[in-house]
This record gives sequence, C-alpha cells and structure tokens, in this order.
Amino acid sequence: MTIKLGKLTLALAGAAMLTLAGCGGGGGGGGTSVSPPTAAKTSVPVTVIDGAIKNATVCLDKNLNGICDSGEPSGKTDADGKVTLQIDSADAGKYPVLAIVGTDAEDFDTGPVLVPFTLKAPADKPAVISPLTTLVQAYVEASGGTSTAAADAIKDKLGLSASLFDDFTKDASDTGKQAGTVARLIVVTTQTQRTATTDAKGTDGAALTKAQIDAAINARLLQILPSVILAVLDSPVLSSGTATLAEKEAAIAAAAQQVATESGLSKDNIGLVVAANSQTSVPDNASETPTDTVSLRWFEFTDVNNYYLRAFSATAAQNTPDADGKRHFTEYRNRKVNGDELEWGEGLNNWIRPQIYWTGTEWFDCPTNFVHESSAFNAAGESESLYCKSQKSKAKRYDRDIAGLKIIDVVREIRAYPLADNQGKFSNWGPNPELPAIQSLLGNTVFPAGAKLRYQTSTDLENPEYYDRTANGRATIPQADDPMNANTATWRDATLAQFIGWNAGDLTGAVPIANVNGNNARVLISARDYVKADGSAAYKRYMVGFDASTQKARFYECEGDMASRASTPPQNRTLPGTCAAILNTTYTIATRGDAKVLRFAAEPTQLGNTSYRLFVERSGITYVGGQDKLQVNNQQRLNLQAADVLGASLGLD
Repeated sequence: MTIKLGKLTLALAGAAMLTLAGCGGGGGGGGTSVSPPTAAKTSVPVTVIDGAIKNATVCLDKNLNGICDSGEPSGKTDADGKVTLQIDSADAGKYPVLAIVGTDAEDFDTGPVLVPFTLKAPADKPAVISPLTTLVQAYVEASGGTSTAAADAIKDKLGLSASLFDDFTKDASDTGKQAGTVARLIVVTTQTQRTATTDAKGTDGAALTKAQIDAAINARLLQILPSVILAVLDSPVLSSGTATLAEKEAAIAAAAQQVATESGLSKDNIGLVVAANSQTSVPDNASETPTDTVSLRWFEFTDVNNYYLRAFSATAAQNTPDADGKRHFTEYRNRKVNGDELEWGEGLNNWIRPQIYWTGTEWFDCPTNFVHESSAFNAAGESESLYCKSQKSKAKRYDRDIAGLKIIDVVREIRAYPLADNQGKFSNWGPNPELPAIQSLLGNTVFPAGAKLRYQTSTDLENPEYYDRTANGRATIPQADDPMNANTATWRDATLAQFIGWNAGDLTGAVPIANVNGNNARVLISARDYVKADGSAAYKRYMVGFDASTQKARFYECEGDMASRASTPPQNRTLPGTCAAILNTTYTIATRGDAKVLRFAAEPTQLGNTSYRLFVERSGITYVGGQDKLQVNNQQRLNLQAADVLGASLGLD
C-alpha cells in the first residue's frame, strides 16, 4: 500500500528529524537532505484535427473512463491543434489519448464548436487524434484487438486508402480530401446524435454521462460505416471535390441526419446500449460441474404457424473441456411457414446450409449436425470459437439476471436495442409485444429463476472463402441459341472461362459503354436504393465486365428504371445509356483444391458490401462466392430457462 503524506505532515516530520539530529541523535555532524526520486518523463506531441482544433483538452486516459480527470497528464491545443503531453515514461503506449472538444473550442475550417464531442486515439498511435482514429479506438475497445487490425477493418468498410493515423488536413490529394470529408461527416453525425440524446437516462433512471453516450454512438457508427461512405459518394456536392465550404457543410448536415436516422439511436433506447456496456464480463468457473446448456441465438415469431429460431446447444459432456481445452456445441434451426415445418437438415421437408467453405485444405460442406468447437471463457470473459472448421471469432459475454421480470417487458427491450446483429435487426426479434394477440399470450408471465439475457460481442478473427451451392447461387449466362434473352430463368450453367467471356462489358470494344447492361456485364447488386439531390427516389445497379486476355476488370454504376420497378411483377432494369465506369482493376484466378477462384484486386466502395465478391468454378459450374469482411456484431441471447418459458407462453413445443 502506498501512503501519501500531505505537505503539513511532511514539514512536521522534517522538523522532528532536524530536532533529533541537533540533539546528537545521529552522532556525526549535520544532516543530509535527500530529494525523492522523480519519475522519468516522456514528451508526447499530439495534433487534434477535424480541421485543426484549438482549445481542445487533451489527456492520457489512465483510468479508461472516457473523460479527462484531474491528475491525468493533460494540456490545451493551440491554434494549430497541437499540444505536447508530459507523461511518465512507464505509461508510454499503455493508455488511449482523449481530446475533449467543448463549446470553447474552435475548428480552423468551420469556426466555433457549437455541440461538444470527444475524440480518441489508440495507446500506440497518439500523434494524431481525429474522427478516424476515434473509430479505430472504438473498434479496439469492442474487439480487444490491435490498432492495426482495427484500422484495416475500418478502411475496408470505408474504402479509404490513406492511413487513418495520418493528418489528412495536410494531404491535398483526392485521397486526403475524401478522408477529410468522411471525418467531418462522422463529427457532424456524432453531434447530431448527441443533440438527439440530450438528457437521456439509463435503464435505472439515472442520467447518462457524455462518455457513456459517446461510447454508444461510436459502437453504432462502427456497424453502419458502409452507409457513411455511401452518403458521401451519393452526394454530388461531397463527391465532387470542388464545392465551397458552405455548400459542403450544408451537404454534410443533410448526410449526417440521414446516417443518424439510419443508426436508430434515440433518447429512448440509447440507455439499453449503455446498460449492456456496463455489464461485467463472465469468466468460466472451473469449479462448476458442466451441465447441458442451450443458447437461443435468434428468434422471429408471427404465430405458431410462422416462426424461425436458431439455437446453440451443448451436452454436459460437450461442455467438459477435452485434452486440448476445447469445448463443443451443435446448432439447431427450425422454421414454420404457413404451418409447413422446415427442419434444419432433418426429415423430408428440410433446408440445409447453402455455403460451401474453403478451410485452407478442402471445400467443406458443413453438415447441419456438425460439432463446432470453442475455448472456455477466460478471466476476461472472452472465448474463441471455430465454426464449420473455417470461421474463427472471439466473443465476450455479459450475463444479465432477468428472473422475475415480465417476459413482455424484456421482449420490448430486446426489440428496442439499437445495435445490430448480423442475423438481422432486433426490431424484428421475437413476437411483437404491441399486438393484442401477443399481449394476451404473454400476459403478466415472468421469467423463472435462473433465466438470463446474454449480451455478447462477437469479433471476426478469420473468415473463409465460400460459394453458394444453391440454384440461385449459380453464375449463369444466356443460351447459345438465344443470346439476347433477358429472362435469366432460361440461362445456362457456365465454366469460369465462359462466364468471363460473356460478361465483357465495353472492355473488348464490341459494345459501347452506352449499351452496357445486365446482359453483357455481370450484375453485382440488383438494386441499391438512394435519394436524389432533388429528393426523389431512385436506385442504382452495379455491374462488372472482364477482359480475359489481360485479366482486367471494369466496374460500372448504372441508374435503375423506376418504371419497370413499378410494373407487376416489379423488375429491376438498367436505364439505357446511364452506365459509367467507376473503377478499373484486375482480377486473379487461384486454385483452391479442385476449384478455381476469381478474385478482384479492388472493388468499388459504392458496392457497400460487407463481403468481398468471388466467383468459384467447381465441376465445370461457376458459382457466386464471397469472403466476409471482418466485423464486430452485437448479440442478445436467452438461456434455456428463459427460452423455455418464452416458447411455452407462445404455444411452441
């Protein structure tokens, strides 16, 4: 234990020692004054930018609470956004750096700050603090990974080529300008959400702190980064690079409102995110005897004849670590559509996993009853899992006791949770508690003892290449005797060479770009809705063409035909003459076991994809494939005790 002495105590102690020395207690002359050792210091120069931000408070966040406390090394930025922190050398590279930007601060580009916000930088990258480094640190906090891995994941989603740790205000290139525009949009979106959540309260009724609100906003921003960059690219003003500052700020304000609306964060639900973030992680208790467990992974319910559920289960034996410390689990899915039951890999009326995964050594058709593996939850409440021998992820769990709470109230909370799961939107989870029929079924029933709601953050560590082996996953081309037939239902299977040869776009010169369409260039996205500058609804289609002789690829952005979409049945078609080339790149074809895999060197950011697009040929048939980008997703799960009573209340067996 370290005992801190006040100045008065030290002075009295010193006087007493002198008195003793003067009385001959030490024997040998006058006393010697010894200064206490001084901790070695390290200078840490920091630059805070949106534009350069003057008068921001910068500090080393040693207690990781998201605010600058007294006693933490701190300083104020000058007109260039610069400050140098003097920190203990032992603390260098250990703690993130914060910039508290209040209403007394001033942005070099946009003037006085009207709505406060907070920026961060990772512990090992403190030189520049910006909206982009703030996202990196948010990813680090969510994933527990490195700043390098976090930056790579974010760059992937935003389509940025510049380093996220550089000062983009000093980069006059198109790359630097785009980074600056994205950064500004993140700031204004954050300010918009800060304003919308003013005086927000937690689930306990207590006022939320700005640090808690910031953490919730950043967590949601990480999930909608493709929407952030698309809001920039869809705006003629923000994508032009020639707009005035006033025009740009007006466009950013509109885009920020769009992104904030999509995020779904509000004064009423942000407290749910804070509550989940405040839970304590749960390590495994080695002294507990393993038991059978069930985790309800996802649930959708209309009535007893229309529902879908996905669960993970493990027997006591599977929950007992093997010689390698691994535990095991299986997956169960069940679906009913209009009373017809579709069982996961069972019976005559069933459905199976459509993806075939590349494990690194084989193409694996993962059976529905496959036994997956995971590690125990360590002292930090973290576990790693391997799904279908190919998908590696890390999870951190937080268990909440919901015994005694009304089922209908907990369902409302789950559906209101604004963070997203890769399964879908929580607003679609479970039964709709606002329907009279559901209210009648659930009534005032409460969860029993032992019922728990688990908040789980899952971070991808490694995702496999895969292809879709279903009929819809085949990359077909028109019949040779009917090449201009636009009815894809009549098209045929193709080898990869045939697929490439047919989808040449305008690369061969035989087709002018005005005539590029889905019959001579592969459609990658059938429709992506957006709003035009005049406020009208529209949609875009994205295509790619190939040049087999040079292994070049060209991506196109085309306008969709709203008239054909309004037809019965609706059809997505390309408006003639609207396609424009947006990216010229190359492709490679690699051998994976008995398959050929086509992969692009680069893909347009406009695709907004959460996965890389692949084309895979096996047994002479080309399939649409992919490789999911690394991401963090947030899950809510019910344990067996909670799931059983919910299902019984709804009339499910």
